[in-house]
This record gives sequence, C-alpha cells and structure tokens, in this order.
Amino acid sequence: MPAVIPAHIAIRSRLAESVTLALELSERLESLIAVKTRHPSGSFHGKVDHSQPPWNASVAYAITGLHSLARKMEREIRVEVDLDPRARGGSDANTREALKAVIAQCERADDFIVRLYTRELDKWWRHAKIALDEIEIPKRLPRSPGKPEPSCPWCKNHTLRVKILENEIYCVDPSCPGKADGKRPRAFMDYSAVVGDWVVRWDDGVIMGVAA
Repeated sequence: MPAVIPAHIAIRSRLAESVTLALELSERLESLIAVKTRHPSGSFHGKVDHSQPPWNASVAYAITGLHSLARKMEREIRVEVDLDPRARGGSDANTREALKAVIAQCERADDFIVRLYTRELDKWWRHAKIALDEIEIPKRLPRSPGKPEPSCPWCKNHTLRVKILENEIYCVDPSCPGKADGKRPRAFMDYSAVVGDWVVRWDDGVIMGVAA
C-alpha cells in the first residue's frame, strides 16, 4: 500500500502543479499572440466600426491575466507571512519569479490560502485553454426563426447547452429531474431520415426536433 501523503503537503504539491501548468500554458499562449482569432469573441454579431487589434485578443487577455494574478498572489502572501511589499516589473520572467515566490512562501501560509491560490490558478488555466481552443464553451441550442428556444424534456427549462465540436448536449440546471445516479442526461445531434431533419437524440431514446 502506498504511503499516505499528509494533507498539508498534498495541497502544496497541488499548488506547485498548478503553477507549472500555468507557466506551460503561458508559453504556448505567447507563441500564438500574433495569430489573430478566426472568430470574433463574445456574442456580438453586428457591424464592427473600428479597427481590430493586430493580435489575438483572447490570448492577450489570458497572458495579462496571469501576469496580474501572479503579482496579486505574491503581494497577498507576503502580507500573510509578514514580509515587506515587493514590486515586480511586467515581464514574463518576473511573472515566473512571482509564482515561484508564491510557492515558496505558501510553505509558511495557512492551508486556506494555499487552496484558494490553487483554485484561482485552476480557474485561470481553464480560461487559457479556452483561448487555445482546447476547451469549448457550451452554447445555447439553435432555434428556428419565430420559435422559442428548445427546452429540456425533463425540467422544461431553457437550460440545454451544446458543445458543437464534441457533439454533446446536456441540461445545466442542477435540479433537473432527468439526472440519474448523479449524472446529467446526455444527447447528441443526429440526422433523422424519418423526420428529414436534424434532431436531438438522448441517451434514453427520447428524440426532439431542433433547428439546423
């Protein structure tokens, strides 16, 4: 049987892993910052009446987000362990040093702080993976003109979301009665020769029409 790692050690190892992943993702983001995104960000679909920046905005925001987060955490942790404030420049090297300093000072910090910083870093790298197109943002299902948005067949709410690239549809309502054994019901888009159109086909065989 493997040795049990004490919780206070395990959570600090987890923090170090999150820092390592964040730095790896940051390097990949840096290599893509000059590659303009193929699709506009957000939900705006109107005419753009101003020039667009000559870089990938979502990648740039992710990079600056890590710069800001690293410095914020270092400022806070130095206060937590009674150290004087320390100013850092805005370079990538200083971001790396700030994150390394956070890991070092968290050896003396309260466990709550360690868990908090790990969650903040995990949240950042999820945004980074979205910017890298490695995580798809769930979207609402398409609807026919003049018709309401398709509703969940179990809770009847307009809480269905689709990941188009993964062809996965599910309800995001945590109280949906369609959940079985703690799992959300899943569906996928399928072309029905009988209907002659695209339909949503659920795991239990329920089929519902949806706009193409």
